[in-house]
This record gives sequence, C-alpha cells and structure tokens, in this order.
Amino acid sequence: MSRLAEGTRLRLADENVWSGLGDEVVILDLASSSYLGLDDVGAAVWGALAEPCTVGELEARLAAEYEVDPAELGRDLRSFLSDLVDRGLVVLDEEDSQAIP
Repeated sequence: MSRLAEGTRLRLADENVWSGLGDEVVILDLASSSYLGLDDVGAAVWGALAEPCTVGELEARLAAEYEVDPAELGRDLRSFLSDLVDRGLVVLDEEDSQAIP
C-alpha cells in the first residue's frame, strides 16, 4: 500500500472509464476488467481528482463539506487514495510529488 504525504499531488489515470450515477460513481478498471462503485463521499473525492490536487487539498475540501473527526478523515482518505493508487486508477501527477515509500 502506498503511503501518501499531505503534499502528494494526485490525478485520475488517463485510462479510466467511469460514469456518475446520481451521487455515486461506477468505475471500470480496464486492467482487471472489474467494476468499482463509489458512494457519495468516494464520488466527491473522485470528482475532485479530475483536476490534479494534493492530499492536503482534498482533506481540506472534505473537512469543509462533511462533519467528521479530522484524524479519522485523514486516515480514511489516505487509505482510500492508497487503494486507488495501488489499483492504478489514480496516479501521482508530478515526479516530485511527495509519496513516502
């Protein structure tokens, strides 16, 4: 699992096929030929990643939108983003982006 720093800049991978369904998003992972469904919070993260942004920017956006403990938000967001990166659905935007090996 990738560990992501606050300054890690991420974006959606170019090869994604996805569609919004109400407040949710369905993604076709072409590499594994599997589908991934995202709830409203996951869909908000996915939509934000349409433009490159940092983990810290995403965290601030979600904290402003949802009532959640900041520590829990940080843990859950990094875990979710790491899973998306590991699946190849989200990629580091720049070579100098701050990923922790």
